[in-house]
Amino acid sequence: MENARDSVILVEGPEGALSVELVPLEEGASRGFLRFSPRNVRPSKAMAERLGAELSARPFAQYLICDSRKRVLEKTLGRRKWTVSPAVPRDPGRKCSTVTTFDLPSDESLVDNSGSRPDVSGTSHMSGLRVEVDGRPAWAFYTDDGENARVVSEGERKQGMLVAQDTDDMRVAADCLVRFLATTPKKWAVFSASLGRFVRQHRPIEMWRMELDSPKPFDHKCVLVSDRNKKAAIRLFSEYYDEPWLQSVLRLRKLRSDGNYWTYILEGGFVTVRLEGETGLIYDIYVTPSMQGKGLGGELMRCALTSLAGRVSSVYLHTSFPRAKSLYENFGFRTIHTQLGIRLDEMRFVPPARQQSM
Repeated sequence: MENARDSVILVEGPEGALSVELVPLEEGASRGFLRFSPRNVRPSKAMAERLGAELSARPFAQYLICDSRKRVLEKTLGRRKWTVSPAVPRDPGRKCSTVTTFDLPSDESLVDNSGSRPDVSGTSHMSGLRVEVDGRPAWAFYTDDGENARVVSEGERKQGMLVAQDTDDMRVAADCLVRFLATTPKKWAVFSASLGRFVRQHRPIEMWRMELDSPKPFDHKCVLVSDRNKKAAIRLFSEYYDEPWLQSVLRLRKLRSDGNYWTYILEGGFVTVRLEGETGLIYDIYVTPSMQGKGLGGELMRCALTSLAGRVSSVYLHTSFPRAKSLYENFGFRTIHTQLGIRLDEMRFVPPARQQSM
């Protein structure tokens, strides 16, 4: 992909639009970030043919993409003889059992992922697996955080760890944990960047925390969500969060009833910001597929920063979209923290012409 335009595939028709932002990976693979509008879009034969042709023309043997809840991409490409399978196998692959950190034996040969003796103080909230590796035990522990499982060990922050006699066994234990989590309702397994070597085979996504000091106001055309435009906001919510209309109605109602949130809208996109004392958060920002590449992302950012200017000393956000990261950097945001995320419900799509070589 030589430029940003080549990295995004957009197909449109009377029934709606689909876009896939492509991020090349190693070994002839690419990760795709899917957007679709409306939420219940059913691509026509013409749209499906164009999407399949666009993807097949790219030099990739496989695509890793998180599909919609109604499996719009799987249905669209599956009918055209694409092979579709879970990117993370749905079984641990080895004999394992659930444990807590209190089940760790007092064994001087054991080390954690930092190379130190395992310290179980302050880890009672962790869950984990004990894995057999050629007759030797290894352990992988995580913190349950709603839809996320966190294996994060950063300074005093203890949200997971790997324990074994050597690092090769830790790699096996981490792999087993990711596979196990893929059988649960969780969406993400989040790892410290320092643990990336243990989960490299799952091609984790970089997740950036970015910050900006002293936000400044800008001219913009966005307007605050009100009774007059809330239907447009609900439609965009339904697309972005991939949820039924009623659920988006309730989501917007909750946001509007909380004085710390503001949602702004313009044709084709929305942004929600949150006030956290002297700090602001760009909570969510979205541009519908058919309006991508037309400057709406920048317009929404100008609105978000204007709404927070004079109220906070700094603003932060989280993203895993490379194009969005570039946009935020243009506004002066800097990356202050990186973690790695494995999307547990991601699917692998293989074009028909590539299937024999896989």
